[in-house]
Amino acid sequence: MTSAQTAWLLYDFANAAYALIVRTVFAPLCIKLCADGVVSSGDATSCWGMTASVSGIIAGALSIFLGRFCDIRRCRKKVFSFFVILGVLSTYGFAFCGKGDFYSAVSMAFISMGCYLCANSLYDSLLLDVSPRSKRDRMSVLGYALGYVGGVIPFLVCLALSFVMSDKISAMRWSFVIAGTWWMVLTLPLLFFVRERKRKESCQAPFWQAAKEVWHNKNVRNFLIAYFLYIDGVGTIYLMATPIATDIGISQAALLGTILGLQFYAFPCTLLYGTLSKRFGSVRMILFAIATYVAASLLVGVMPAMPSATAKLVIFIVLAVIIGSSQGGIQSLSRSYYSKIIPPQKAAEYFGFYNLFGKFTTVVGPVLVFIMVKLAGCSEYGILLLVFPFTAGAVMLWRVSGKTGRF
Repeated sequence: MTSAQTAWLLYDFANAAYALIVRTVFAPLCIKLCADGVVSSGDATSCWGMTASVSGIIAGALSIFLGRFCDIRRCRKKVFSFFVILGVLSTYGFAFCGKGDFYSAVSMAFISMGCYLCANSLYDSLLLDVSPRSKRDRMSVLGYALGYVGGVIPFLVCLALSFVMSDKISAMRWSFVIAGTWWMVLTLPLLFFVRERKRKESCQAPFWQAAKEVWHNKNVRNFLIAYFLYIDGVGTIYLMATPIATDIGISQAALLGTILGLQFYAFPCTLLYGTLSKRFGSVRMILFAIATYVAASLLVGVMPAMPSATAKLVIFIVLAVIIGSSQGGIQSLSRSYYSKIIPPQKAAEYFGFYNLFGKFTTVVGPVLVFIMVKLAGCSEYGILLLVFPFTAGAVMLWRVSGKTGRF
């Protein structure tokens, strides 16, 4: 393992910590708290999902132009560091939000998540600079796996604060400070040790020509469509887990305890996906992960019919086990597989499209949740409907690999 590879992997520690502490747990809880007296609990849940979607779309569109600029100027690290700094500052901004500050909390979420996603796009593209093609599955899987371990360290501190401090709001505010600081500190090794490789000059054609080039690359096009469909569902479940758990009456202690256990469980599962991909191929393992998410969506759909809070808690824990088994695998193998089918001299630009079509645009799921809240007053039915985009994504992905699934 070179110093550049180690530094690149360390950023997954920061990445995972932000995703766990801010996106999964405390940002939605903060918005729910700040919504008290301003909007209803259901509206706060749907607003959280829509905020994530809009920030993702804007960040994704921006990342394409930034990717082209960075490929030409070879300045990915400089632009990356700008988004990290702005993202950290907006994460700190959550600490100043309290009861009734609903719109301030939504604004902080919008800026913070947008910067986090833009930084991630450039970080993903640096995979080509630190690893040869034959080792990218291993590096990508190892990054996600180690992220679960690294992310749980600051989360344990936040968890301890929530139990030790009598003022739960103050504990939540300190959690944002911890997450932002962890993010910043673990970014430093990447800035010092990762070097952008010199490649052939990227094409400086207009954006529409670049989009046309991507569209006419059959494998890239089909993968991006497939990725958009299935990763949208993954992102929706990830984003909506905390507010939906709150809506169905899962206690904060049970929620935090389940999420904590999930981090330790997801670590070996992610490594297992990497090992199995050597034998069965990346595509087949991604398809298997999609199948687990279909099962999870079906389980969420039956939760409203459960007769007691205990039954709902049991299903929630089963859901966590199912999702934890595949969450790291589906993301890491998607990232490494995509890196193998794109031209290396246009890595940042192509990863901009990758994140626009997938990681950034958690759109379909939150919209389904929003619609079902309005029509049926139940956000869980929106998750149930994710079965359809998951299935469509699996069909498209199978077409990418020529029905072999071996890539």
